[in-house]
Amino acid sequence: MRYDAIVLGGGASGLAAGVALARAGRRVAVVEAQPRVGRKLLSTGNGRCNFTNINAAPQDYFGNRALAEPALKAFPPAKVLAFFEAMGVPARVDAQGRAYPASNMAASVLDALRLALAEAGGEEITGFRVRALSRELVATDEDGRRICGRCALLATGGLAAPSLGAADAPFVKALGHRFTRRFPALSPLETAPVPALKGLRVQCGLRLAGRGEQGELLFTEYGVSGIAAMQLARFACPGATLEIDFLCGERPDLAARARRLPKRRMEDFLNGIVPRRVGQTLVKSAGVALGKTAGELTPGEIQALESALTGWTLPVRGARGFAQAQVTAGGLDGEDFFPDTLESRRVPGLYAAGEALDVDGPCGGYNLQWAWASALLAARSIDERLKA
Repeated sequence: MRYDAIVLGGGASGLAAGVALARAGRRVAVVEAQPRVGRKLLSTGNGRCNFTNINAAPQDYFGNRALAEPALKAFPPAKVLAFFEAMGVPARVDAQGRAYPASNMAASVLDALRLALAEAGGEEITGFRVRALSRELVATDEDGRRICGRCALLATGGLAAPSLGAADAPFVKALGHRFTRRFPALSPLETAPVPALKGLRVQCGLRLAGRGEQGELLFTEYGVSGIAAMQLARFACPGATLEIDFLCGERPDLAARARRLPKRRMEDFLNGIVPRRVGQTLVKSAGVALGKTAGELTPGEIQALESALTGWTLPVRGARGFAQAQVTAGGLDGEDFFPDTLESRRVPGLYAAGEALDVDGPCGGYNLQWAWASALLAARSIDERLKA
């Protein structure tokens, strides 16, 4: 079966490219290994789909920024919002610039993409797990079925969230393409566990490897999670130290507090500043007896408590892994693609987009913005190639 273009991968970037190509009048098939397209998309934004961020700019991204810049400039958030508005999905934008569908449901985004693809004459082919791709752009699946296109787009995604269908795409290596080192980004952190704080959520500031974040932290049985911690996953490595500021930049005067509350026992001394369980844990870590009263504190103990409140540390073992990661850092080496078109330098007519490439961003709509922008640039480039 021959098409103008075959899109390998039915995730965010694959579906967006399919819609753009079908609307341009191209015969296009979106080819997906899973029984249905868009499974990972349904899970984004806790099921609400934070599908872009109006503040996203090239400097916000990691990996090969030179590769990312042309797509992000050609299709900035305003154009992405217009793309979805044209498919019947208006956006609501919050104070942090995060855009959600007005319905507040990820299913609305996926349904809109599928409807637009079908309405424009594009096709979905599911259950087709690509085993090989030839230089003539013939894709063969595990059952020996074949599908080919005049052009092909690699929208195969990364390794994060295998339970939602993420899988490797080793067949691209046979075409001479290389992968940079891939590792979990936006993932929980494995640290020395703190059983007394398991299940507790706090707002705090974090520092790891010289990088800072502020937001929610969740203590777990294996370490810490929450958006603030997950933003730092790409910098996690064995031997690193996570520093936690429970006061988010404020500086306490515990000496004055002790004078006001001289009879307060240390097990409750920090109550009102931090949750009780956190307070007791910090008192213990500062080497102060829980049965002691505030009036008995020495200057050294007060200083130790203040240091614990604003710079408590946990040894880091690493990021949790791809099973719990939201995004893959690393991917197809950007040096093998032309930034202005996202066409392969090694195989004419082959393009790539989205998480498959060595580009990733922070949490908050940035990674889906990259998925749409790169897909729309690649689709435009494919259309121009087919016109030539």
